[in-house]
Amino acid sequence: TAKITKEGEEEAKAYAAFVEWCDDAAQNTGFEIKTATAKKGKLEATIGEEAGEISAAGTKIEELAGTIATDEADLKSATSVREKETADFTASETELMDVIETLGRAITVIEREMAKNPAAFAQTDTKT
Repeated sequence: TAKITKEGEEEAKAYAAFVEWCDDAAQNTGFEIKTATAKKGKLEATIGEEAGEISAAGTKIEELAGTIATDEADLKSATSVREKETADFTASETELMDVIETLGRAITVIEREMAKNPAAFAQTDTKT
């Protein structure tokens, strides 16, 4: 009977150690669950905030895309106007350069003729 009592005491100690381990494991698991639940709440809040940020950024992107499209249309229009103005200026410049060249040749001819006969271009009164 002493052997049975000793085995019973050893089993009681092993059972007590197992129960203690189970209690510790249950307590640790409870803390882990509590910590994970709190972390889950924080992460869900962060996800909600970030979803709001994504939505706001999407709206801003749409606004900027609209602004870019408007600016590109304005640029295209302004470029067209500038190209027309450049063409008009080039045509006017060419015409004016031709006129200046013609006047230069006319002045040369007049100066040459004046040198030959200074009185040829004299003004006279023809009303007498």
